[in-house]
Amino acid sequence: MKKKILFNGLGNRGWIGGLYYIKNIMFSCLQNENIMERFSLVLLIDPEHADIFDCFKENVNVDIRVYDGNNKIKLALYEMRLIWFGGVKYCYALELNKIGKLFKKKGIFWIPDFQHRTLPEFFGAEELAHKEKNDLAMTGSDNPMVLSSFDAARDLERFYPGHRCAVEVVHFVSYIEPEVCAITPELEQSVRDKFDLKRNYIYIPNQFWQHKNHIVMVEAIECLLKEGRLCDYDFVFTGNLKDYRNPEYIDKLRKIMESDTVCANIKLLGFVERTEQLAIMKNAQFIVQPSLCEGWGTVLEDAKVLDKVVLLSNIPVHQEQQNKKCVLFDPHDPKQLAETIARTAARASLPEHEAEYAGDIEQGIANMYREAREYSRALERVFL
Repeated sequence: MKKKILFNGLGNRGWIGGLYYIKNIMFSCLQNENIMERFSLVLLIDPEHADIFDCFKENVNVDIRVYDGNNKIKLALYEMRLIWFGGVKYCYALELNKIGKLFKKKGIFWIPDFQHRTLPEFFGAEELAHKEKNDLAMTGSDNPMVLSSFDAARDLERFYPGHRCAVEVVHFVSYIEPEVCAITPELEQSVRDKFDLKRNYIYIPNQFWQHKNHIVMVEAIECLLKEGRLCDYDFVFTGNLKDYRNPEYIDKLRKIMESDTVCANIKLLGFVERTEQLAIMKNAQFIVQPSLCEGWGTVLEDAKVLDKVVLLSNIPVHQEQQNKKCVLFDPHDPKQLAETIARTAARASLPEHEAEYAGDIEQGIANMYREAREYSRALERVFL
């Protein structure tokens, strides 16, 4: 009888990016024959987020358990029965909260990045202390540790040189094939109508946390429009305009975005449903990802599947993650970014580059499967 790997989505339900990460790692597991010969996958998730994993509902190797409840004692008892009596060998991305500590011996830890150490100024003292306590507990354990990039592995050695955990770097792809296949011409038109996307546009698809570095983007837009360049373009942002840690930063962003110079060219769409978001990305001229810190950026992985051109902040993890359709820029220099945007937009307007900027989705999906199989070999070293 196969042993099981448990993916506990309840631990990430407050962070949608963590749930997409679980989905992507499960997809990579399913592409690996050696893993699937020995294991089946169990997902524990709540009703609100279960639809993220609908793509696995018909897969015989995946058992989706939807748990509806918030009582911690009942949840602990449920997980105890599931793990201790259900053949679970590993708990992937285990959190060392009160319930997680019950199953520590089965835990495989995952730390997305070490942002609280590289950019501590973006955190309050209490949150810094909490993150440091968690990371010390995980890195000081003998349990396996998964990191999403070699850049994060270097940070681990830099910040926790005495760590005891055995480290494996496991990249991931963005498994968005079902959503991409749902993007019909009719849906694309409805998205254009819904969000009034009549002109050519550049897409910036990040949450408005300070480390995502929207400020360099809005200052670059301001530079361009003050000089009368790209006035016929829109700049489309998705994600809620808030960062609970840095309200002053949001106020600074809003002041520029609402100024007379740029307001007519900026579209703030807020939170957008996933398939609509990907339709917006698909039809953008190109994407800009100005982040100062990523573990292994999902935005870039989405763009790879859609085979889009991406302007990418020149940070170590992006140097590691980039493909041939990426253009690097200094994330602290809005004038350089403005020039890069203008140059890229000019290239995109040329008929001979139309196919390059439209993207070859069929090739992007083929690459997604190929890379998932490649990345799953690192998961073999974790599980086998």
